[in-house]
Amino acid sequence: MKKLFAALLAFVCLFSTACTTVPPTVEDGTTGQSTTETPATGNATTAEPTTDAPETEPVTTAPVSTSAPETDPVTTAPVSTSAPETEPVTTAPITTEPVTTEPVTTEPGTTEPVTTEPADDPTPGELVLDNDFVIYENDFSSTDLSAFSMRGTMQVVNGAVKAVGTNGTAHLAYKLPDEYKGSDYLVEVDCYNFNNMGGLLIGATKPNLSKIPEQFSGYACTTDTNGKTTQIMYFAEKGLGSKFAPATTPVPDGNCHMSVKVYKGALTYTITSLDRKTLYQEFRYEPGDHENDIYNTLTSTTGLFMSYANGGRFDNFKVTIIRDDVIPSLTESAKLGDTAFKSAGLKVTDGVANGSGAMLTENSFTGDYRIKLSVANKNVSRFYFGMDDEKNGYAVELDETEKEITLYKIENGFFSVLNKKSTRIREGFCDLIIDVHGGIVSVYYDNLYQGDSAFPMFETYLAGLDGKLGIWLDGGQARLINTGESTVTLPEATYLNPVNPGADPDMLFYKGTYYLYVYAGNDGNSIFTVYTSPDLVHFTKRNTIFTWDPITYSSVNGNTAWSPNVFYNESDGLFYLFFAAEQTGADTSRRVYYASSDSPYGPFTHDGPLVPINPNVTEIDGHPFVGYDGKTYMSFSRYDMGGTIWFEEVIIKDGVVTAKPETATRVVVPDMPWDNDGAMRLVEGGFVWKHDGYYYLIYATGSYSRHYGEAVAISKNPLGPYEKCEYNPILNWNYEVDGPGDALMIHSPDGEEVYMVYHRHEKMGKLGLRQTCVDLVEFVPDPDGGPDILTVRGPSNTPQRLPSHKYRYDVNRDGTVNIDDAKLVYEKINGGEYSGYYDVDANGSLGVGDVAAILEKIGGNAQ
Repeated sequence: MKKLFAALLAFVCLFSTACTTVPPTVEDGTTGQSTTETPATGNATTAEPTTDAPETEPVTTAPVSTSAPETDPVTTAPVSTSAPETEPVTTAPITTEPVTTEPVTTEPGTTEPVTTEPADDPTPGELVLDNDFVIYENDFSSTDLSAFSMRGTMQVVNGAVKAVGTNGTAHLAYKLPDEYKGSDYLVEVDCYNFNNMGGLLIGATKPNLSKIPEQFSGYACTTDTNGKTTQIMYFAEKGLGSKFAPATTPVPDGNCHMSVKVYKGALTYTITSLDRKTLYQEFRYEPGDHENDIYNTLTSTTGLFMSYANGGRFDNFKVTIIRDDVIPSLTESAKLGDTAFKSAGLKVTDGVANGSGAMLTENSFTGDYRIKLSVANKNVSRFYFGMDDEKNGYAVELDETEKEITLYKIENGFFSVLNKKSTRIREGFCDLIIDVHGGIVSVYYDNLYQGDSAFPMFETYLAGLDGKLGIWLDGGQARLINTGESTVTLPEATYLNPVNPGADPDMLFYKGTYYLYVYAGNDGNSIFTVYTSPDLVHFTKRNTIFTWDPITYSSVNGNTAWSPNVFYNESDGLFYLFFAAEQTGADTSRRVYYASSDSPYGPFTHDGPLVPINPNVTEIDGHPFVGYDGKTYMSFSRYDMGGTIWFEEVIIKDGVVTAKPETATRVVVPDMPWDNDGAMRLVEGGFVWKHDGYYYLIYATGSYSRHYGEAVAISKNPLGPYEKCEYNPILNWNYEVDGPGDALMIHSPDGEEVYMVYHRHEKMGKLGLRQTCVDLVEFVPDPDGGPDILTVRGPSNTPQRLPSHKYRYDVNRDGTVNIDDAKLVYEKINGGEYSGYYDVDANGSLGVGDVAAILEKIGGNAQ
C-alpha cells in the first residue's frame, strides 16, 4: 500500500503544471484574489488596516470639562489643588431660608444615628463567614446632621431629610472613617414622592486634574427631572455632566429604594420597590468606561443629592462595609478522601466535609493535575487551587443567590474577577472539576459537564498554577472524589481565535463554502469585503462585494454604511445584502437598505436609487430569517426606550424587499442589568436560530464601544413574545477577551455541530480594530424542563478543536476515503468556481495539494 500511495502521488505530481489554482471568478471577469494574497489562517492576529464604524446612534452629551479633582470636596470655598489622601470635606454653613413644613407620610425613625464597629477578630480556629458590617445608619429621627458635610441646605422634616431652597441642588456628603478608606461598601436609602432629581453620591477621582468641581467630585446615581426614571451622571467643573446608562423603566409614584454597591473598582446602581421585592432598574459602571467621563477611580466618600425642585424626601440612610471573606487561621487536621487538610470550622463525617468553614491541603499540587469534587452548594461555596498560602492563588466560586460561577485571582487576600458566567446552581451534589494542563485551567460544573464530551465553564491560560487546594463552605457539603493527573488531551487539529480580521461579521454557508462578510472601511467605496473558508476557521480574502455609486446612490451617505448582512433567498435564487447607513439631506437618521446579486461574491447592486425598507423609521441592522411557518421575517434595531429590537414580516422577491409594517413588533427592550455596560442601555443585532420548535433570539447587550456581550431570549412564535433566559449573558467579556458581540450562529461543515460567530476588540478596553471569532455552541437539556439551555464555549483564547468535518477527505460522501475521492478533486482543479467541498488542505484554492492531502490520508489509514 505504501508503494501504491507513492506511485499515485508521483503520478499526480507529473501533471502539477496543469493543476493551476482556481480563485473565484466574479461577474466582471476579474479574479477575486490577487496572486500575492496570503490566506488568513486560524491563528491570524493581524487585523485589516480599517477603522470600525459605530453600530449605534451617536449619543449627544453635555460639554465636559477636561479638569477634575482628586478628592471629594463638597464646598464652594477655595480648595487647595493638592489633594490630601483622606478626602477632606468642608462643611458649608446651613442657610436660614424659611422652611415650609408639609405632612410626611413616611414612618419616622426611632433611633439616633449610630456607628457600628466591626465584630472582634476571630480567635484562632474560629471562622466569621459574613464580614459585612454597618458603620453608619440614620433614620433621621434626629435633626442632627453633623456626621455629614453639607453644600446648600438639607434639613430633617418630620423624620426624613429633604432639600430646602431654590435654584440648584443640595448635597450631604459622608466620608468613610479613615480605618475603612479604600474598602468596598454598600450605601442605600429610601426615597419618597420624588418628582425631580435626587439620589446617592459616589466620590471619584482622576490623577493630574487641575480643577476641582464646584459641587461634588464624582457621580450622582439619581432620578431624572421627572423623578420617575433613573440614571448615573457625573459632576464636571461647573455642575452635572453627561448621563451614563439612562434607564427606561419608570419608578411608580416616585417611591423606591436606592442602593449603590462600590465593589472591586465598579459601582452597581440598583433601584427597587421600597419592600425590595420588585427590581425596577440595575446597572453597573466602571469609572472611565464612558468616553466623556472625567474620572477613573472611586473614593471613600458617599452621600445624598437632591434638587430644590424635588418635593421628595430621603429616609433610612445606611452604609455597610463589604469585606471579602478570607481563609482564617487553620489549626485543625482533617482528611478528605486520601488527601490531608488543615481546617477551621468544617467537619468531615463519612468522607463528607460540611458546615461553615474552610480547609486547605497540606501539600501542593504541581505540574498537570485534575481535581474532582462533588459539591452540595448552599449560599456560597468556594474552591481554591494554585494557592501559595491562605491569601494568594485562585478560586472558583458558586453563588446560589446571584446564580453565578466566578473565577477569581487572589493576591494578598484581594479578589479580582477573571471570568464570570450566569448558571443554575443546583441543589444536591453536583460535580466540579478543575483540570490544569499546559498552563491552561479548565473548569467544569454540573449540567455543562457531560463525561467525555466535557464542556467547560471557563478555560484560560493562567500563571502560577502550582499550589494547594482549598475548600470554603457556607453551610454546604463537599466530597473529594479524586485527584490525579490531568485527563485533558488537546486534539491534533486545533485553531485559535481570532480566525480573521473584520468587524460586524455575517456568514453564509452555501454549497460547501463559508462566505464571511465584514465591514472593510468607511471611505464610501470599498465598504464590505467577502472572505471564504472550507472549514469555518481558515479564511481567504476574495473581493469587495459592494461599491458605492455616488450618483445613483446619492440619497444615502456611503461613508456611514456598515454591518453587512447577506441572505440567500431560495424562492428566487438571489443573494440579498442588507446594511445600515445615514440618509443625506436635512434628516440624516439611519435606515436599512438593500442590494442584490446572483452570486455570493457579488457585486451587489440596486436598480436605481437605494430604497430603505422602512422609509419613516430610524433603525439599523436587518437580519432576515425564515420561520417555521415558511414566512420571512427581519430583525431591526430601533432607538425607542434606549435601544430595542423589533421584528417585522417582509416579502423578498425578484430583487425587491417589501415590509409589512402592520406586523412590526417590539420583541426585546433593555430592561436587565446586563443590557447596560456604562455607555447606554441598549440591545441590538437580533439573530434568530431555530431549535427544537423554538426561536432563539441572539442579541447584543450594551454598547459596542464597551465590554459588550451576547444574550438570548426564546419564543414559540416568530413575533414573540420573547422571554429572556435566566442565565444571561451567554457570551461575556473576561480578563483577556473584550467586546464580544454582533453574533450569529452557523453549522459546522458536516452539520453535526453549531458555532457562534462574533467579533471582539483587538485590545482589552480599547475600541478600534476588531476581529472575527468562532466558538462552539451546545444546547443543554434543561433538567427542570422547558427549552434547551443555549451555552457557548467562549469567548475562547485557548486551542479549540476544529469544527466537525467528517466529509473533509470523503468528498464524494460514500462513507470511505479512497482513490475515488482523489480523482474527484483532481477533476475539479481546472474547472468551475472555488468550492470548499474540494479545498481539502484549506489553503483557499484548488490544486494538487488537495489531491495530495487525500492520498496522504489514504496512506495513513493503510498503515
